[in-house]
Amino acid sequence: MDAYIIRRLVQSVFTILGVMVLTFLLFNIMAGDISSQYVNPKAGPEQKQAFQARHKLDLPKFYNAQAPGLAKISQTQFGYHMWNCVSFQGKSFRTEETLFDIIVAKARFSLAISVPALALGWLTAMIVSCVVAYFRGTWIDHLGVLISVVGMCVPFLAYMIIGQWLMFQIYPPAAWGHDPPTNIYIPVVIAVLAGLGGSVRFYRTIILNEIHQDYVRTARAKGVALPDILFKHVLKNCMLPILTNLVLAIPFLIMGNLLLEKFFGIPGLGDLMISSITDRDVPIITALTFLTAVIYAGGLLITDILYAIFDPRIRLR
Repeated sequence: MDAYIIRRLVQSVFTILGVMVLTFLLFNIMAGDISSQYVNPKAGPEQKQAFQARHKLDLPKFYNAQAPGLAKISQTQFGYHMWNCVSFQGKSFRTEETLFDIIVAKARFSLAISVPALALGWLTAMIVSCVVAYFRGTWIDHLGVLISVVGMCVPFLAYMIIGQWLMFQIYPPAAWGHDPPTNIYIPVVIAVLAGLGGSVRFYRTIILNEIHQDYVRTARAKGVALPDILFKHVLKNCMLPILTNLVLAIPFLIMGNLLLEKFFGIPGLGDLMISSITDRDVPIITALTFLTAVIYAGGLLITDILYAIFDPRIRLR
C-alpha cells in the first residue's frame, strides 16, 4: 500500500505540473500582450515597461541566456509562473495585492456557503435515499423518485431566480456585507436543493443494487430485520461509490459555486475567478487553477486510501 501511495503521489505531481504548464501556455503565450489592458494607452512607454518589469513580463518566456546556471530557467516568465503558482506570492495585475492575501480573504466567504451546503446536502440525500430504498416499490418510493426527477429537471438558474426573489422579500437590502451575513440561508438552501435530486437518485440506485446481493438474502432468511440489514451492512458496503461522490465534491469547498456566488453577490473564490477571467488577471486565474488541481488530485488519492479502509478486500498495489 505504501508503494501505491508513493506512486500515486508521483502521478499527482506530474498531473499538477501538466496543469501549470497548460495554464502558462494558454494565458502567457496564446493570450498576447496583456500589459496593454492595464496601462493607459495615453501613457508613455515607460509606464508599460514599468508594469512589465513589476510583473516579470519583460523576461524571456522559457530561456534566459543572460542569466547564470539554473537561473537561465528560473529567471524567465515560465519560472516565475511556476513559483507564483506554488507559493501564491505573485501579485494581481489589477489590485497589486499578493495572491495569498486575496485568496485567504475570499475563501472564508466561499467556505461559509460551501461547507454547510455540502454537509446538509450529503446528509439529506443519504436520509431520503435510505427511506425510499427501505420502502421500495411503495408509494413513498415512487413519490421520492418523482420528486428527485423533477428536481433534476429544474434548471439551476431557476433555483437562483426564485432564491433571489425570496431574498429580496425577506432581506430587502440583500447585500453581502463585511459582517457575518444574515442572508446566508437562502444560498445554502439553493445549493442543497439543486443537487439533491441527482444525489438521491444516485444513492438510491446504489443501495437497491446492494440490497439484491446474496448476503442480504441470507440475512433475511435468518430472520434479521430489514432495518438492521440496511443500516448495519448495506450502507457500509455502499460507502465506496458514495465516498467517491463525496470526495470529488470537496473542491467546491474552496472554489464555491461560481454561478451562485456571482448571482447573489457573494465575494468568494467563485466570484473572484469569474471577475479575473473578465479582467484577464492572469496571476489569480493560474493560482486558482493550481489550487483546484491540487485539491482534486489530493481528493482522488484520499478516495483510493479510503477504499482500502472501508473494504479490506481491496488491496492497493
